[in-house]
Amino acid sequence: MNKTEFANRLNELMEINNRTARDISLNIGQNSGYVNSILNERAYPSMEVFFKICDELNITPVDFFDTDMRYPDMINRIIPYIKKLDKEQLENVALLIETIAKNNN
Repeated sequence: MNKTEFANRLNELMEINNRTARDISLNIGQNSGYVNSILNERAYPSMEVFFKICDELNITPVDFFDTDMRYPDMINRIIPYIKKLDKEQLENVALLIETIAKNNN
C-alpha cells in the first residue's frame, strides 16, 4: 500500500466513523495536524502510532489493510455474538445475510 492508498483508506475509515483528523491526532497524543500530514501524504505513522490510530477507529491493523471491508468496526462488533451461535442459528444468519446482500445488488 503506497502513501496515496494509505491516506485514502485512512480518510475512508475516518468518514465511516465520523471522526476528524484533529480529533484522532489529539487522542493519540500527537499535535493537532499530525493526521492531516498523513492524509496529505507528507508522512507515514510509526507502527506504534498506526496501532493507536487503529484503536481510535475500533479496528485491527488487518482491517485497515482489508480495503474490501467497508465497515470493519461494525463487523468486529458482531463477531463475538456470532461465535456464540450454534450451527442451525449460524445457518439462519448466513441465509439472512445472503438474501440481504443479493437484494442490494
